[in-house]
Amino acid sequence: MADFAHGVMLHHFFDDYHPKSQGAISQHALRQILTGLGVHRFLTPAEWLTRSLAGELHKDDLCITLDDALLCQYDVALPVLDELGLKAFWFVYSSVFEGTLERLEVYRHFRSVHFSDLNRFYDTFSAVVAHHEPAAFATAQRVFDPTEYLKPFAFYSHSDRWFRYLRDEVLGGKRYNELMDRLITDSDLDTASLRDKLWMTNSQLARLVQEGHMVGLHSTTHPTRLERLSAEQQAYEYGHNLDHIFRATGVRPQTMSHPCNSYGAETLEILRGLGIQLGFRSNMALAARHGPLEYPREDQAMLKMITA
Repeated sequence: MADFAHGVMLHHFFDDYHPKSQGAISQHALRQILTGLGVHRFLTPAEWLTRSLAGELHKDDLCITLDDALLCQYDVALPVLDELGLKAFWFVYSSVFEGTLERLEVYRHFRSVHFSDLNRFYDTFSAVVAHHEPAAFATAQRVFDPTEYLKPFAFYSHSDRWFRYLRDEVLGGKRYNELMDRLITDSDLDTASLRDKLWMTNSQLARLVQEGHMVGLHSTTHPTRLERLSAEQQAYEYGHNLDHIFRATGVRPQTMSHPCNSYGAETLEILRGLGIQLGFRSNMALAARHGPLEYPREDQAMLKMITA
């Protein structure tokens, strides 16, 4: 285990209502992870923020973070946190609270529910890209190096890395969305019904704050390559996100996490300008030299492996 203060990064959960998707864990698995790490080690968000700003975090200190405003977190993980007397950071992207069906989770739901296993989706997606973008696909096959691409994320399989390489490096956001939307159109997925199944509500955000949790920024639309956006676009992503959380909870956010670990020096300057004092990466890199907006986190996938 790491010998420095860091966050525990939680994402997806399943139960009888929320379907099991890649990396999703049950209440039992979550309880095992948290108790295995030692419940006494977890600071509340307020304690973590105070100690961080004072430079007084101990190497054994941990905190709990949950990204993406997912309803499965509220329904499945929150009761376990309540049972263990723990509080967490909840980092939310806000477009889903304003009427948008954010594609990131819609696509995840689609590939989890409409394919018998994840590799069947990966095979289908790869074939679609090869058909519609043959030259780019052929180039990608020549230059893709699975040993280096997303290297800090040890839990990704070769197929995970190839899918993400095609998505982010070959297609880019717009073209990826077009091809995925085409696949969904050819299926029987009712996307309009997903809003109430996938994401929390404003009232649930407010309740979390009232009960001692801390809600922070995670951008407005969750771009997978936020650092590639212009300074103006990045400022919108975080400024609008901050405004929404403030309106929903009555508390101005001071914390955040970087979606898909994508950020640069310009991003950090924008966050400082918004009064953000604490931020989290999506992996354990930079542990020895991070700044206050770059605290490392251990992903639940790695924790499940460590505590198994």
